[in-house]
Amino acid sequence: MKLTVVGCAAAWTRRAGRASSSYLIEHDGHAVLFDLGQGTFSELARYRPPQSVDAVLISHLHADHLVDLVPLRHYLKYEAASDAAVALHGPAELRRRLDSLVGEPGFIDALPGEPLEPGRFELGGFDIEARHVTHIADSYAFRISVPRADAPGLVYSGDCGVADDLLPLLRPGDYLLCEAALGAGDGRTGVHLTASEAARVAAEAGASRLVLTHLQDVVDEDRARDQAAQLFGGTLELARPGLVVAIS
Repeated sequence: MKLTVVGCAAAWTRRAGRASSSYLIEHDGHAVLFDLGQGTFSELARYRPPQSVDAVLISHLHADHLVDLVPLRHYLKYEAASDAAVALHGPAELRRRLDSLVGEPGFIDALPGEPLEPGRFELGGFDIEARHVTHIADSYAFRISVPRADAPGLVYSGDCGVADDLLPLLRPGDYLLCEAALGAGDGRTGVHLTASEAARVAAEAGASRLVLTHLQDVVDEDRARDQAAQLFGGTLELARPGLVVAIS
């Protein structure tokens, strides 16, 4: 299983070439995307044809995690082969939200799929578990793995204000892709995590690798990494566009 960081910026960035949240997971010809924030549709095309993705899973209803569903829909409807089918799963209000955004009922019907609910399911050759996390209403984190008993999984935090919400998803040896929007801040917003909070939960769960992502522009990245390293002794790095992580 392979993770590619398509985009990792927070809700806004002034840094050229930094699309917002989107993470591509691939294995044995299958592919799933976690989130599709602003700027990520065109970046996705660097790595594979958008119509070849099995499914897109949206973690929550903030634009920096979903707004490029609009160009994906246009591409699938007007340019891709007519038999292209990309499934879409997200919070229950996702489809209504997109209809309202563009003023077109059924706008996203080109991407069929059911609303997310907490629990386990199979999708595109992957085993996936979704759980609610503290952020806005109906926000999700995910664990994705291949159907092999000894295979490590990847846990993606989405946006999460309480690090302990991730513990039920994590297993020893897993890889954690975790938002740390506040960097080396104090973490008292209840909406986003600091680097130390992400590191603490990774260490407590026995994760083997921690990738910090979704850092705000104002964050001192070196301080954030150093803060996390004080609590987590495994492999530690910051997400960047194009980062590839082999999960094995």
